[in-house]
Amino acid sequence: MTGVFPESIAFIGYNEPVRVEADIFDLVVEGTLPAALNGRWCRMTPDPQYPPFLADDFFISGDGMISTFTFENGHVDFKCRYVQTERMLAERRARRRLFGAYRNPYTDRPEAANVDRTAANTTPIWHAGRLHASKEDGLPYEIDMETLQTKGRYDWAGKLRSKTISAHSKVDPETGELLIWGYEVTGAVTPHMMVGLVDAKGELVREQWFEAPFVGMVHDFAFTRDFIIFPLFPTIADDARLRAGGDHWMSDISRETAIAVIPRNGSVEDMRWFHVPGGQAFHVINAWNEGNTIFIDICLAEINPFPVIRDVAGFPYDPRRAATLPWRWKIDLDADAITTERLLGNIIGDLPRVDDRRVGSSYSQVYMAMLDPTRQFRMSGPVGPGFNMLAGLDVESGAIDSWYGSDDDSFQEPQFVPAGPGETDGYVLSVIERHDRNGSDVGVFAADTMAGGPIGPIRMPPR
Repeated sequence: MTGVFPESIAFIGYNEPVRVEADIFDLVVEGTLPAALNGRWCRMTPDPQYPPFLADDFFISGDGMISTFTFENGHVDFKCRYVQTERMLAERRARRRLFGAYRNPYTDRPEAANVDRTAANTTPIWHAGRLHASKEDGLPYEIDMETLQTKGRYDWAGKLRSKTISAHSKVDPETGELLIWGYEVTGAVTPHMMVGLVDAKGELVREQWFEAPFVGMVHDFAFTRDFIIFPLFPTIADDARLRAGGDHWMSDISRETAIAVIPRNGSVEDMRWFHVPGGQAFHVINAWNEGNTIFIDICLAEINPFPVIRDVAGFPYDPRRAATLPWRWKIDLDADAITTERLLGNIIGDLPRVDDRRVGSSYSQVYMAMLDPTRQFRMSGPVGPGFNMLAGLDVESGAIDSWYGSDDDSFQEPQFVPAGPGETDGYVLSVIERHDRNGSDVGVFAADTMAGGPIGPIRMPPR
Protein backbone atom coordinates (compact mmCIF):
# COMPACT_ATOMS: atom_id res chain seq x y z
CA MET A 1 0.00 0.00 0.00
CA THR A 2 1.38 3.40 -1.00
CA GLY A 3 2.12 5.65 1.95
CA VAL A 4 1.20 9.28 2.57
CA PHE A 5 3.30 12.10 1.13
CA PRO A 6 4.94 14.49 3.64
CA GLU A 7 3.26 17.75 4.60
CA SER A 8 6.03 19.87 3.08
CA ILE A 9 6.13 22.43 0.28
CA ALA A 10 7.36 19.77 -2.16
CA PHE A 11 4.12 17.79 -1.80
CA ILE A 12 1.24 20.07 -0.77
CA GLY A 13 -0.98 22.63 -2.47
CA TYR A 14 -0.12 23.08 -6.12
CA ASN A 15 2.87 20.76 -5.66
CA GLU A 16 0.73 17.84 -4.50
CA PRO A 17 1.53 14.88 -6.81
CA VAL A 18 -1.10 14.34 -9.52
CA ARG A 19 -0.10 10.72 -10.34
CA VAL A 20 -2.53 10.59 -13.27
CA GLU A 21 -1.87 9.63 -16.89
CA ALA A 22 -4.62 10.98 -19.11
CA ASP A 23 -6.05 11.52 -22.58
CA ILE A 24 -8.54 14.38 -22.80
CA PHE A 25 -10.18 15.04 -26.14
CA ASP A 26 -11.37 18.59 -26.85
CA LEU A 27 -10.55 20.66 -23.80
CA VAL A 28 -12.99 23.43 -22.92
CA VAL A 29 -11.91 26.74 -24.50
CA GLU A 30 -13.33 30.08 -23.43
CA GLY A 31 -13.64 32.19 -26.57
CA THR A 32 -11.95 31.48 -29.88
CA LEU A 33 -8.33 30.47 -30.37
CA PRO A 34 -6.25 32.12 -33.11
CA ALA A 35 -6.22 30.25 -36.41
CA ALA A 36 -2.40 30.41 -36.43
CA LEU A 37 -2.21 28.01 -33.49
CA ASN A 38 -1.93 24.63 -35.16
CA GLY A 39 0.62 22.20 -33.82
CA ARG A 40 1.79 20.49 -30.68
CA TRP A 41 3.16 22.02 -27.50
CA CYS A 42 5.19 19.56 -25.47
CA ARG A 43 6.00 20.07 -21.78
CA MET A 44 7.60 18.26 -18.83
CA THR A 45 7.27 18.44 -15.08
CA PRO A 46 8.30 16.41 -12.02
CA ASP A 47 5.46 14.32 -10.59
CA PRO A 48 6.54 11.76 -7.94
CA GLN A 49 4.70 8.44 -8.02
CA TYR A 50 5.88 7.37 -4.52
CA PRO A 51 6.52 9.31 -1.30
CA PRO A 52 10.15 9.55 -0.10
CA PHE A 53 11.40 7.10 2.49
CA LEU A 54 13.59 9.86 3.93
CA ALA A 55 12.04 12.72 5.90
CA ASP A 56 11.46 14.94 2.86
CA ASP A 57 12.49 15.43 -0.75
CA PHE A 58 13.31 18.09 -3.32
CA PHE A 59 10.47 19.09 -5.69
CA ILE A 60 12.63 18.57 -8.77
CA SER A 61 13.42 15.00 -7.77
CA GLY A 62 9.97 13.80 -8.91
CA ASP A 63 9.41 11.33 -11.74
CA GLY A 64 9.21 12.78 -15.24
CA MET A 65 5.72 13.46 -16.59
CA ILE A 66 5.58 14.45 -20.24
CA SER A 67 2.48 16.08 -21.72
CA THR A 68 1.26 17.53 -24.99
CA PHE A 69 -1.35 20.06 -26.01
CA THR A 70 -2.33 19.49 -29.62
CA PHE A 71 -3.90 22.54 -31.29
CA GLU A 72 -5.99 21.92 -34.38
CA ASN A 73 -8.41 24.40 -35.95
CA GLY A 74 -9.48 25.95 -32.64
CA HIS A 75 -9.60 22.64 -30.74
CA VAL A 76 -7.10 21.42 -28.13
CA ASP A 77 -6.43 17.84 -27.05
CA PHE A 78 -4.34 16.89 -24.03
CA LYS A 79 -2.23 13.84 -23.29
CA CYS A 80 0.19 13.04 -20.44
CA ARG A 81 2.30 10.00 -19.58
CA TYR A 82 5.01 9.13 -17.12
CA VAL A 83 8.46 8.67 -18.66
CA GLN A 84 9.17 4.97 -18.15
CA THR A 85 12.72 5.39 -16.84
CA GLU A 86 14.71 2.54 -15.31
CA ARG A 87 14.26 4.33 -12.00
CA MET A 88 10.49 4.43 -12.26
CA LEU A 89 10.12 0.84 -13.45
CA ALA A 90 12.32 -0.41 -10.59
CA GLU A 91 10.15 1.42 -8.06
CA ARG A 92 6.96 0.10 -9.64
CA ARG A 93 8.26 -3.44 -9.31
CA ALA A 94 9.09 -2.76 -5.65
CA ARG A 95 5.87 -0.70 -5.14
CA ARG A 96 7.80 1.84 -3.08
CA ARG A 97 10.46 4.54 -3.33
CA LEU A 98 13.97 3.16 -3.77
CA PHE A 99 15.98 6.30 -4.42
CA GLY A 100 17.00 8.50 -1.51
CA ALA A 101 18.22 12.09 -1.36
CA TYR A 102 18.38 14.25 -4.46
CA ARG A 103 21.31 13.14 -6.63
CA ASN A 104 22.95 11.15 -3.84
CA PRO A 105 23.24 7.45 -4.74
CA TYR A 106 24.77 6.66 -1.33
CA THR A 107 21.37 7.20 0.29
CA ASP A 108 19.49 4.74 -1.97
CA ARG A 109 17.98 1.46 -0.91
CA PRO A 110 19.94 -1.68 -1.92
CA GLU A 111 17.45 -2.54 -4.69
CA ALA A 112 18.45 0.68 -6.49
CA ALA A 113 22.04 -0.43 -7.02
CA ASN A 114 23.15 -0.17 -10.67
CA VAL A 115 19.80 1.32 -11.74
CA ASP A 116 19.85 4.51 -13.83
CA ARG A 117 18.97 7.29 -11.35
CA THR A 118 17.72 9.96 -13.75
CA ALA A 119 14.04 10.91 -13.52
CA ALA A 120 14.11 12.48 -17.03
CA ASN A 121 11.81 15.22 -15.75
CA THR A 122 13.05 18.60 -16.99
CA THR A 123 12.91 19.39 -20.71
CA PRO A 124 11.49 17.82 -23.87
CA ILE A 125 13.89 18.24 -26.81
CA TRP A 126 12.59 17.76 -30.36
CA HIS A 127 15.23 17.25 -33.03
CA ALA A 128 15.52 15.35 -36.31
CA GLY A 129 12.15 13.68 -35.81
CA ARG A 130 12.95 12.41 -32.31
CA LEU A 131 11.54 13.54 -28.96
CA HIS A 132 13.85 13.28 -25.96
CA ALA A 133 12.85 13.58 -22.30
CA SER A 134 15.89 14.93 -20.50
CA LYS A 135 17.38 15.81 -17.11
CA GLU A 136 21.00 16.79 -16.62
CA ASP A 137 21.99 13.83 -14.40
CA GLY A 138 21.62 11.12 -17.06
CA LEU A 139 21.01 10.25 -20.67
CA PRO A 140 17.72 11.26 -22.33
CA TYR A 141 14.84 8.88 -22.95
CA GLU A 142 13.28 8.75 -26.39
CA ILE A 143 9.49 9.30 -26.43
CA ASP A 144 6.98 8.57 -29.20
CA MET A 145 5.53 11.99 -30.04
CA GLU A 146 2.09 10.60 -30.95
CA THR A 147 1.50 8.20 -28.05
CA LEU A 148 4.01 9.55 -25.47
CA GLN A 149 5.11 5.99 -24.85
CA THR A 150 8.73 5.61 -23.78
CA LYS A 151 10.98 3.92 -26.33
CA GLY A 152 14.03 3.71 -24.09
CA ARG A 153 17.22 5.45 -23.11
CA TYR A 154 18.91 7.17 -26.05
CA ASP A 155 22.67 7.31 -26.72
CA TRP A 156 22.84 7.83 -30.48
CA ALA A 157 23.20 4.10 -31.25
CA GLY A 158 25.93 3.66 -28.66
CA LYS A 159 28.15 6.39 -30.14
CA LEU A 160 27.90 8.73 -27.14
CA ARG A 161 30.47 8.10 -24.38
CA SER A 162 29.13 10.61 -21.86
CA LYS A 163 26.87 9.38 -19.04
CA THR A 164 24.95 12.67 -18.95
CA ILE A 165 23.25 15.10 -21.34
CA SER A 166 21.99 18.48 -20.21
CA ALA A 167 18.29 19.27 -20.24
CA HIS A 168 19.23 22.55 -21.95
CA SER A 169 20.81 21.25 -25.12
CA LYS A 170 19.73 23.55 -27.95
CA VAL A 171 18.94 23.56 -31.66
CA ASP A 172 20.67 26.07 -33.92
CA PRO A 173 17.84 27.57 -36.02
CA GLU A 174 20.21 28.39 -38.90
CA THR A 175 21.89 24.99 -39.31
CA GLY A 176 19.36 22.63 -37.73
CA GLU A 177 22.17 21.17 -35.59
CA LEU A 178 21.61 20.12 -31.98
CA LEU A 179 24.34 21.28 -29.60
CA ILE A 180 24.57 18.81 -26.73
CA TRP A 181 26.65 18.94 -23.59
CA GLY A 182 26.90 17.51 -20.11
CA TYR A 183 28.72 17.75 -16.80
CA GLU A 184 29.72 15.04 -14.30
CA VAL A 185 29.94 12.94 -17.44
CA THR A 186 31.85 10.05 -15.85
CA GLY A 187 29.72 9.85 -12.70
CA ALA A 188 28.67 11.78 -9.60
CA VAL A 189 31.09 14.53 -8.53
CA THR A 190 33.51 14.08 -11.41
CA PRO A 191 35.04 17.18 -13.05
CA HIS A 192 34.83 16.21 -16.70
CA MET A 193 32.40 17.97 -19.04
CA MET A 194 31.35 17.15 -22.60
CA VAL A 195 30.36 19.23 -25.60
CA GLY A 196 29.02 17.56 -28.73
CA LEU A 197 27.25 18.15 -32.00
CA VAL A 198 24.37 16.29 -33.63
CA ASP A 199 23.82 17.18 -37.27
CA ALA A 200 20.45 18.13 -38.78
CA LYS A 201 19.83 14.49 -39.71
CA GLY A 202 20.25 13.35 -36.12
CA GLU A 203 23.75 11.83 -36.39
CA LEU A 204 26.28 12.41 -33.62
CA VAL A 205 29.27 13.90 -35.43
CA ARG A 206 31.38 15.27 -32.56
CA GLU A 207 31.96 14.63 -28.85
CA GLN A 208 34.75 16.38 -26.95
CA TRP A 209 35.56 16.20 -23.25
CA PHE A 210 37.35 18.70 -21.04
CA GLU A 211 38.07 19.10 -17.33
CA ALA A 212 36.32 21.87 -15.40
CA PRO A 213 38.21 23.76 -12.66
CA PHE A 214 35.66 22.53 -10.10
CA VAL A 215 32.46 20.47 -10.03
CA GLY A 216 29.94 23.29 -10.18
CA MET A 217 26.32 23.57 -11.19
CA VAL A 218 25.96 24.11 -14.96
CA HIS A 219 22.25 24.02 -15.64
CA ASP A 220 22.26 25.97 -18.92
CA PHE A 221 24.68 27.16 -21.59
CA ALA A 222 24.81 29.60 -24.49
CA PHE A 223 25.90 29.50 -28.09
CA THR A 224 26.39 32.05 -30.84
CA ARG A 225 27.24 31.67 -34.51
CA ASP A 226 30.92 31.39 -33.59
CA PHE A 227 31.19 30.38 -29.93
CA ILE A 228 29.91 28.06 -27.19
CA ILE A 229 29.80 29.41 -23.62
CA PHE A 230 29.56 27.45 -20.36
CA PRO A 231 29.04 29.34 -17.05
CA LEU A 232 30.08 27.28 -13.97
CA PHE A 233 28.56 28.80 -10.86
CA PRO A 234 29.90 28.23 -7.32
CA THR A 235 27.16 25.86 -6.28
CA ILE A 236 29.54 23.00 -5.74
CA ALA A 237 29.44 19.23 -5.30
CA ASP A 238 31.72 17.44 -2.85
CA ASP A 239 32.42 13.71 -2.92
CA ALA A 240 33.15 13.33 0.80
CA ARG A 241 29.94 15.17 1.68
CA LEU A 242 27.97 12.95 -0.70
CA ARG A 243 29.44 9.73 0.72
CA ALA A 244 28.52 10.91 4.22
CA GLY A 245 24.89 11.17 3.12
CA GLY A 246 24.95 14.94 2.63
CA ASP A 247 23.68 17.24 -0.10
CA HIS A 248 24.92 16.99 -3.66
CA TRP A 249 25.00 20.78 -3.93
CA MET A 250 26.00 23.54 -1.54
CA SER A 251 26.55 27.18 -2.43
CA ASP A 252 29.81 29.05 -1.85
CA ILE A 253 29.53 32.59 -3.23
CA SER A 254 32.94 33.47 -1.83
CA ARG A 255 34.27 31.64 -4.89
CA GLU A 256 34.21 32.95 -8.43
CA THR A 257 32.04 31.89 -11.33
CA ALA A 258 34.13 30.38 -14.13
CA ILE A 259 33.02 30.91 -17.73
CA ALA A 260 34.40 28.78 -20.57
CA VAL A 261 34.41 30.04 -24.17
CA ILE A 262 35.01 27.54 -27.00
CA PRO A 263 35.15 28.35 -30.73
CA ARG A 264 32.39 26.45 -32.50
CA ASN A 265 34.70 25.55 -35.36
CA GLY A 266 37.60 24.83 -33.04
CA SER A 267 38.41 22.40 -30.28
CA VAL A 268 38.28 22.29 -26.49
CA GLU A 269 42.04 22.80 -26.77
CA ASP A 270 41.20 26.38 -27.83
CA MET A 271 39.05 27.00 -24.73
CA ARG A 272 39.49 30.21 -22.77
CA TRP A 273 38.31 30.83 -19.20
CA PHE A 274 36.92 34.04 -17.70
CA HIS A 275 35.91 34.80 -14.11
CA VAL A 276 33.33 36.98 -12.37
CA PRO A 277 32.34 37.27 -8.69
CA GLY A 278 30.23 34.40 -7.37
CA GLY A 279 26.51 34.33 -8.01
CA GLN A 280 24.00 31.88 -9.46
CA ALA A 281 21.93 31.59 -12.60
CA PHE A 282 19.95 28.65 -13.88
CA HIS A 283 18.78 29.97 -17.24
CA VAL A 284 20.41 31.76 -20.13
CA ILE A 285 18.14 34.13 -22.04
CA ASN A 286 20.18 34.32 -25.26
CA ALA A 287 23.63 35.12 -26.62
CA TRP A 288 25.28 36.40 -29.80
CA ASN A 289 28.63 37.68 -30.96
CA GLU A 290 29.89 40.61 -32.97
CA GLY A 291 33.32 39.47 -34.10
CA ASN A 292 35.33 38.70 -30.97
CA THR A 293 32.84 40.40 -28.66
CA ILE A 294 30.27 38.08 -27.07
CA PHE A 295 27.06 39.21 -25.36
CA ILE A 296 25.28 36.84 -22.95
CA ASP A 297 21.93 37.66 -21.35
CA ILE A 298 21.21 35.65 -18.23
CA CYS A 299 18.82 35.49 -15.24
CA LEU A 300 21.27 36.15 -12.43
CA ALA A 301 20.96 36.14 -8.63
CA GLU A 302 23.46 36.97 -5.88
CA ILE A 303 22.93 33.58 -4.20
CA ASN A 304 21.40 30.26 -5.19
CA PRO A 305 17.61 30.77 -5.56
CA PHE A 306 16.75 27.34 -4.10
CA PRO A 307 16.16 27.53 -0.33
CA VAL A 308 17.07 23.84 0.02
CA ILE A 309 20.56 24.44 -1.42
CA ARG A 310 22.38 25.66 1.66
CA ASP A 311 25.34 28.00 1.95
CA VAL A 312 28.63 26.39 3.05
CA ALA A 313 29.25 29.25 5.49
CA GLY A 314 25.84 28.84 7.09
CA PHE A 315 24.39 32.15 5.91
CA PRO A 316 20.57 32.11 6.13
CA TYR A 317 18.52 32.14 2.95
CA ASP A 318 17.69 35.69 1.84
CA PRO A 319 14.89 35.90 -0.78
CA ARG A 320 16.02 39.38 -1.84
CA ARG A 321 19.50 38.16 -2.73
CA ALA A 322 18.02 35.02 -4.31
CA ALA A 323 15.90 37.01 -6.77
CA THR A 324 16.93 36.51 -10.39
CA LEU A 325 17.18 39.62 -12.59
CA PRO A 326 18.02 39.85 -16.30
CA TRP A 327 21.66 40.91 -16.72
CA ARG A 328 23.95 41.20 -19.73
CA TRP A 329 27.55 39.98 -19.69
CA LYS A 330 30.04 41.21 -22.28
CA ILE A 331 33.13 39.14 -23.12
CA ASP A 332 35.83 40.91 -25.11
CA LEU A 333 38.14 38.20 -26.41
CA ASP A 334 40.64 40.68 -27.81
CA ALA A 335 40.98 42.44 -24.44
CA ASP A 336 40.75 39.14 -22.54
CA ALA A 337 38.10 40.69 -20.31
CA ILE A 338 34.53 40.12 -19.12
CA THR A 339 32.23 42.79 -17.74
CA THR A 340 28.70 42.94 -16.39
CA GLU A 341 27.45 45.42 -18.93
CA ARG A 342 23.98 46.32 -17.71
CA LEU A 343 20.69 45.33 -16.11
CA LEU A 344 18.17 44.69 -18.89
CA GLY A 345 15.11 45.35 -16.75
CA ASN A 346 14.56 46.10 -13.08
CA ILE A 347 12.26 43.13 -12.59
CA ILE A 348 12.50 39.73 -10.91
CA GLY A 349 12.04 37.06 -13.55
CA ASP A 350 13.14 33.68 -14.85
CA LEU A 351 12.11 30.81 -17.17
CA PRO A 352 12.99 32.97 -20.21
CA ARG A 353 11.92 32.12 -23.75
CA VAL A 354 12.89 33.99 -26.89
CA ASP A 355 11.72 33.50 -30.45
CA ASP A 356 13.40 30.18 -31.32
CA ARG A 357 14.36 31.66 -34.69
CA ARG A 358 16.62 34.15 -32.86
CA VAL A 359 18.53 31.74 -30.59
CA GLY A 360 22.25 32.42 -30.98
CA SER A 361 21.64 35.76 -32.71
CA SER A 362 20.92 39.33 -31.65
CA TYR A 363 17.32 39.80 -30.54
CA SER A 364 15.02 42.29 -28.87
CA GLN A 365 12.29 40.40 -27.00
CA VAL A 366 12.15 37.81 -24.23
CA TYR A 367 9.06 36.32 -22.57
CA MET A 368 9.37 35.45 -18.90
CA ALA A 369 7.52 34.52 -15.77
CA MET A 370 8.03 37.43 -13.37
CA LEU A 371 7.45 38.26 -9.71
CA ASP A 372 6.20 41.55 -8.32
CA PRO A 373 6.98 41.18 -4.58
CA THR A 374 4.73 44.14 -3.69
CA ARG A 375 1.64 42.19 -4.80
CA GLN A 376 0.09 38.93 -3.69
CA PHE A 377 1.99 35.77 -4.56
CA ARG A 378 1.40 32.10 -3.83
CA MET A 379 3.82 29.40 -2.74
CA SER A 380 4.44 27.19 -5.75
CA GLY A 381 7.34 25.30 -7.23
CA PRO A 382 10.86 24.54 -6.03
CA VAL A 383 11.84 28.01 -4.80
CA GLY A 384 8.67 28.78 -2.86
CA PRO A 385 7.04 31.96 -4.22
CA GLY A 386 5.36 31.42 -7.58
CA PHE A 387 5.71 33.94 -10.39
CA ASN A 388 2.67 36.23 -10.25
CA MET A 389 3.10 37.88 -13.67
CA LEU A 390 3.67 36.85 -17.26
CA ALA A 391 5.48 39.41 -19.37
CA GLY A 392 7.43 40.39 -22.42
CA LEU A 393 10.62 42.37 -21.88
CA ASP A 394 12.23 44.56 -24.53
CA VAL A 395 15.92 44.00 -23.78
CA GLU A 396 17.00 47.23 -25.47
CA SER A 397 14.55 49.71 -23.93
CA GLY A 398 13.73 47.80 -20.73
CA ALA A 399 10.00 48.21 -21.41
CA ILE A 400 7.86 45.54 -19.77
CA ASP A 401 4.48 44.39 -21.11
CA SER A 402 2.98 42.30 -18.30
CA TRP A 403 -0.24 40.73 -17.08
CA TYR A 404 -0.88 40.10 -13.39
CA GLY A 405 -4.21 38.27 -13.51
CA SER A 406 -5.49 37.85 -9.96
CA ASP A 407 -4.14 37.27 -6.48
CA ASP A 408 -4.76 33.55 -6.97
CA ASP A 409 -2.70 33.13 -10.15
CA SER A 410 0.89 32.14 -10.83
CA PHE A 411 2.59 31.26 -14.09
CA GLN A 412 4.79 28.53 -15.51
CA GLU A 413 7.40 28.71 -18.28
CA PRO A 414 6.09 30.51 -21.38
CA GLN A 415 6.47 29.44 -24.99
CA PHE A 416 6.50 31.85 -27.94
CA VAL A 417 4.68 30.67 -31.08
CA PRO A 418 5.53 32.78 -34.17
CA ALA A 419 2.78 33.88 -36.55
CA GLY A 420 4.82 36.39 -38.56
CA PRO A 421 8.37 37.60 -39.08
CA GLY A 422 8.73 39.72 -35.92
CA GLU A 423 9.52 38.76 -32.33
CA THR A 424 6.11 40.00 -31.16
CA ASP A 425 4.23 38.65 -34.21
CA GLY A 426 2.73 35.62 -32.56
CA TYR A 427 1.38 34.16 -29.36
CA VAL A 428 2.67 33.21 -25.94
CA LEU A 429 1.46 30.07 -24.15
CA SER A 430 1.74 29.50 -20.42
CA VAL A 431 0.11 27.22 -17.88
CA ILE A 432 -1.66 29.39 -15.31
CA GLU A 433 -1.80 27.98 -11.80
CA ARG A 434 -5.22 28.75 -10.30
CA HIS A 435 -4.55 28.50 -6.58
CA ASP A 436 -8.10 29.34 -5.49
CA ARG A 437 -9.25 25.99 -6.88
CA ASN A 438 -5.86 24.23 -6.97
CA GLY A 439 -6.27 23.79 -10.72
CA SER A 440 -4.79 24.82 -14.04
CA ASP A 441 -5.65 26.69 -17.21
CA VAL A 442 -3.58 27.33 -20.31
CA GLY A 443 -3.32 30.99 -21.22
CA VAL A 444 -2.92 32.07 -24.85
CA PHE A 445 -1.61 35.65 -25.05
CA ALA A 446 -1.07 37.95 -28.01
CA ALA A 447 2.68 38.54 -27.84
CA ASP A 448 2.41 42.23 -28.72
CA THR A 449 -0.19 42.96 -26.03
CA MET A 450 0.61 40.74 -23.05
CA ALA A 451 -1.12 43.21 -20.72
CA GLY A 452 -4.42 42.39 -22.41
CA GLY A 453 -4.49 38.99 -20.73
CA PRO A 454 -5.27 35.61 -22.23
CA ILE A 455 -7.26 35.53 -25.47
CA GLY A 456 -8.83 32.16 -24.87
CA PRO A 457 -8.20 30.40 -21.57
CA ILE A 458 -8.12 26.63 -21.99
CA ARG A 459 -9.61 24.79 -19.02
CA MET A 460 -7.74 21.82 -17.57
CA PRO A 461 -9.62 19.12 -15.62
CA PRO A 462 -6.41 17.85 -13.92
CA ARG A 463 -3.91 20.12 -12.23
